[in-house]
Amino acid sequence: MKEFLLKKIADRSIVAGVVGLGYVGLPLAVEKAKAGFRTIGFDVQKQKVDMVNAGHNYIGDVVDSDLQRLVNEGRLSATSDFSFIKDVDFVAICVPTPLDDHQQPDISYVRSSAEAVAQYLHPGMMVVLESTTYPGTTEELIKPILESSGLKCGVDLYLGLSPERVDPGYVIFKT
Repeated sequence: MKEFLLKKIADRSIVAGVVGLGYVGLPLAVEKAKAGFRTIGFDVQKQKVDMVNAGHNYIGDVVDSDLQRLVNEGRLSATSDFSFIKDVDFVAICVPTPLDDHQQPDISYVRSSAEAVAQYLHPGMMVVLESTTYPGTTEELIKPILESSGLKCGVDLYLGLSPERVDPGYVIFKT
């Protein structure tokens, strides 16, 4: 399984998915598509999906012409239909984790995204949490949700953490 996934990455035949097309997710989706990977963005906000599919940018860290070109070339698309998760080999969860009244991250978007992904998992898939949250979220929250599908992390699928470190508008370093 590992070798098959690594081969797909090397020959750029892997299909990437990004859940959440905000200031972290859209730039990540654009970078994945620019790197040669067919990329599908997932978002519950129809307006964002429609804008991406029309090649209209709404994030400062994305170059308008890059987004338009990638959409026109068919390398980047967006949808609100999470059933298309079944078509991806890799998915990054990049949803908001706003602070609640107690200054703790609200992980409800992370939870609901993991639940949506779990419905369409397949063997060999890689899931990476990129949302900013507290230590333990990947192991204590995401892993049990994904494993409720019957697949086991480290055996049937891969699970990782790559906390976003985006500084929107920073001109020297981008995604």
